[in-house]
Amino acid sequence: MDALSQELQDFLIRLGREPGCVSEKVEHYIRHIMHLVYADDEDMLQQYYGLFGNSVKPLDDIAGERRVSRETMLKIIEANLRKMAVSPEWQMVKQLIRRQEDERQADKQIST
Repeated sequence: MDALSQELQDFLIRLGREPGCVSEKVEHYIRHIMHLVYADDEDMLQQYYGLFGNSVKPLDDIAGERRVSRETMLKIIEANLRKMAVSPEWQMVKQLIRRQEDERQADKQIST
């Protein structure tokens, strides 16, 4: 997996584990970025990463439902991540996330 895709994957894993880790605005933008892939793939990614109220679904379960091998399912996930990661939309949201994190850090420093 390339660095851009890995960065998006890391973020999606974090968002799935900590739904409140970003503002509602960022979450809204992520929902729109997910629309860059086919609807079936969007649903699959939301299940795989446990996004937007979905429980995390194991890769083997998703692959079984789609009747593909685990390896093929990983390739599908990686291709979809790449498609989203190179989009101008993700690049803009990534900057917004960084700004919000910088602001949180500054607020923490001020309050201590």
